Amino acid sequence: MRTRTWLPVLLGLTAGVVGAAGAFAYLEYLPRAGPLPGTTVAGRLKPPDQGLGDWLEARRVALLERDIYLDLPDGDGNIKTSFGALGIEVDVAETMRRVREHASAGGIGARLYRAKSARDGNEDVPLAWSFDRVRAAATLKTFAADVKRDAVDARLDLVGHRRIDDVPGRALDVEGTLDLLQDAERSEDSIVPLWTREVPAAVTAKALAAVDVSKILGAFDTDFKTKPRSRDTNIKTAAAYLNGTVIGPGQTVSFNKLVGPRQIDRGFTWAPVIVADELEPGVGGGTCQVATALHAAAVHGMLDVVERRSHSRPSGYAPLGLDATVVYGEVDVKIRNPYDTPLIIHAFLPTKYTLRVEFLGRDAPGKVEHKYAVIRSHDFYRRVWTKPFLSPGKQLKRQRGIRGYDVVSVVTAVGPDGKKQEKRYFSWYRPVPEVYWVAPGTEPTELPELPPGADYIEVDGKKPGEGPEVATGSGSPDSADMALPDTPG
Repeated sequence: MRTRTWLPVLLGLTAGVVGAAGAFAYLEYLPRAGPLPGTTVAGRLKPPDQGLGDWLEARRVALLERDIYLDLPDGDGNIKTSFGALGIEVDVAETMRRVREHASAGGIGARLYRAKSARDGNEDVPLAWSFDRVRAAATLKTFAADVKRDAVDARLDLVGHRRIDDVPGRALDVEGTLDLLQDAERSEDSIVPLWTREVPAAVTAKALAAVDVSKILGAFDTDFKTKPRSRDTNIKTAAAYLNGTVIGPGQTVSFNKLVGPRQIDRGFTWAPVIVADELEPGVGGGTCQVATALHAAAVHGMLDVVERRSHSRPSGYAPLGLDATVVYGEVDVKIRNPYDTPLIIHAFLPTKYTLRVEFLGRDAPGKVEHKYAVIRSHDFYRRVWTKPFLSPGKQLKRQRGIRGYDVVSVVTAVGPDGKKQEKRYFSWYRPVPEVYWVAPGTEPTELPELPPGADYIEVDGKKPGEGPEVATGSGSPDSADMALPDTPG
């Protein structure tokens, strides 16, 4: 009877001990919050003295600096940037949810099994990532220039009698690259290709088949026999860069882009250029004569002149209104083809000292005439520079003065059907000072009398009233201050 009395008590005590042990195991192996002991998050263990949220936030901030490489097409290298710059960062809230779900999902048996696996180092929870497409797009747009490759138009080598095929260009496709970034690996030193789209050339080889090079739309000849021989090389080089260029229907071409920078290693040489109204040596002198021929031929072909500036002084190799000046990176000539067929620029030297520029591909729009009228003239002045290297009493006349002019050009074209077209545009030529170099101590009154068209004397950069009193001639005192920058000629 006593055995039967104590049996329930013993069974109860045993159950209590087992239950306590089970509870202890549950709390030890299956904690209520945080990862299972031994579980890593993206390969790392959470420090025991740091909360899960704080630890993940610190990782989020650190991973913003993780490097990622954007791969340029065609083997052109890559661009290094960071996760943060591309809007890629750890989603702390979602990662915490994954960790807790990993620890608590399933029945007691499955959870205890994962707990054991975690303690053996076999359980890992990946980081959750967010992707900000707006921030990524803003960063990608800053790389657009690195990705861009201009298309190369088809050309005709009119000297070698061969066709040079077009080469498509490329441009960054931001949306396509964003899609690739969305699905890209988030590992260290990830490489993601930049998505690009092809940019077709404005003039394709196929379009050249329809060009009739026997037809001349517009042309202009300019002579450089009386100019310094140092200009010859630059004129020939610039013409060679222009020659064979094809202008598609509606396309605009830039002289500076076609001819490129005037550098020794590109075939140009030293020749006189205009600096501060005076001739000085410079690389590329004479290039403006080629730009002038291009502009004048375009005028006679009734093409659209999108951009052009006249010289700071009247030119001796083209009528007023037909000249054009260029300075690489600053002053340009841009011509647009308004016709529905391609045109070819033919720039060549028919004689040793004659440059001719033609637009080939269609007949002239009719009889084209360019006329100009001077609507206002401006007196020049005498500029005197004191040069210590000159002996006493020595005088050197370095440059003759030329009046400035405001000019209106009128271009008319009368077609075979009698239909008349007319264009008007303006040119401004500022006065060219007469320049003397004199020895120290020379008085302005010792120089020859001011020529007709000169109205005052400037001595060593000082105008009347700013330095020694000097004699002045007749004319407007403001005539030398027309607002046009100095440009090479």
